[in-house]
Amino acid sequence: MKATIDLLRAQHDDIARAVDDLLMLFDKSYVEAAPRLGPARTRIAQVITKHLKTEDDVLLTPLRERRLMASIPGCEAIVVETRDLRLAYSEHIGVWTARMIEERWQDYVIVTRQLNRRLMALCDRKMKSFYPVVLRHILFDPVAIQPRST
Repeated sequence: MKATIDLLRAQHDDIARAVDDLLMLFDKSYVEAAPRLGPARTRIAQVITKHLKTEDDVLLTPLRERRLMASIPGCEAIVVETRDLRLAYSEHIGVWTARMIEERWQDYVIVTRQLNRRLMALCDRKMKSFYPVVLRHILFDPVAIQPRST
């Protein structure tokens, strides 16, 4: 359990660093920030994608396979919020093209800060109250311990 929590925590730290790198660009003018903006956005997308795959592999797939999701209070809400935030990020990337960002830099900064606050709040909530509960359910599921009949 500790190794899994440590992996998830390390990935959350990667997400936080990627978000911080983007947020530091917001203190600059568009002209100053533009050369580093694309790579910063790409990095956030990469670390989030990697993390969501890990989360699915080590937590959600075992929960689904063992039909344990309904037994965890708030699990469905977290899954829905994660999905909604993922969709919001996809929409955000589609709306905020390079041209749109250049034309409306200050609006982009405001909207992106709000979106990243949502992301970091969700990461924090998952780390504190979701992952530990999920891992306990997976590790202590009596069905998982029983040998399968052939």
